[in-house]
Amino acid sequence: MNFYTGKTVAVTGCSGYLGSALVLGLSELPVKIIRVSQKDLLPIIGIETIKAVDYASKDLWIELFSKADVIFHLAGPTSLYEAANDPVGSISSTLLPVAQMIEAAMIIGHRRRVVFASTATVYGLTDVFPVSESAPVKPVTNYDLHKLFVEMQLALATERGILEAVSLRLSNVYGPSSMQSSGAGRGVLNKVTQLALQRKKIPLYGGGGYLRDYVYIQDVVRAFMVTGMESGVVGKALNVASGTGIRVADVFKLVAERVESAVGGKVDVEHAPWPDATDPIELRNFVASTIEIQRATDWRPRISLEEGLDRLIEHLMHEYNSNEPSF
Repeated sequence: MNFYTGKTVAVTGCSGYLGSALVLGLSELPVKIIRVSQKDLLPIIGIETIKAVDYASKDLWIELFSKADVIFHLAGPTSLYEAANDPVGSISSTLLPVAQMIEAAMIIGHRRRVVFASTATVYGLTDVFPVSESAPVKPVTNYDLHKLFVEMQLALATERGILEAVSLRLSNVYGPSSMQSSGAGRGVLNKVTQLALQRKKIPLYGGGGYLRDYVYIQDVVRAFMVTGMESGVVGKALNVASGTGIRVADVFKLVAERVESAVGGKVDVEHAPWPDATDPIELRNFVASTIEIQRATDWRPRISLEEGLDRLIEHLMHEYNSNEPSF
């Protein structure tokens, strides 16, 4: 990571699950970090913090483009249900900030690298696997539609020489972070592992026969850092995933087995019907191809599902021991 020596990077959404993990990963590099968040953050020596009152503020982006060589844009809503219930709010918090970002980049006049956290659900309900970046994108929710529009905004700005953008289409991310996952549909595997450690039954909706592609959070952090510096990724949207599909029923069973092995006792997986308001995207099958990002960078997923779950269990057990001695 010699590229980052002496550079300044900005990370938006630092109070979130992925943003806090990315800051932690970047802190191991010889780089100046600017944290950007709408929430108050505890100060960290050597790291600048900017309170973002509004991500749709052009002045905020002018400041970031004036200071940072690379901007990792992770801020934004994470719930497809909130986007469905409040599409105008979703547009305001997802699309408008990037429109102002591009305006600010034009004013500053320096091409900066921007890495955007998109989602693999922009492909919609796919039936051919693994899904490569050449597959058609067919969003079936407002959340995915708005993410895709941001990808297109950034790609157009890149073509026009305004900035250097890359969008990362993240599969199901799991693993420990300094912040808890929030929002429906995010951090499901983390939540299931928490339930197992609490000796609560794990609800398995609809039989669990659908495929998912789980990628460990530290692998995702590396993907952001690598695409923040490689020239071959500019203007692209790339899958970030493990490249391996597993039935949800099997991964829940694996969670139960790993927790039982770590702490003893019995963990039950309970079949349950899907809630009435479940969106069809929740029932999809998905396995990603990671060939494109591997061709463009030296990135590959390193952490197997078994190892990742063991790390997550160890992290959660440490949290319980530190914060809840009576657990």
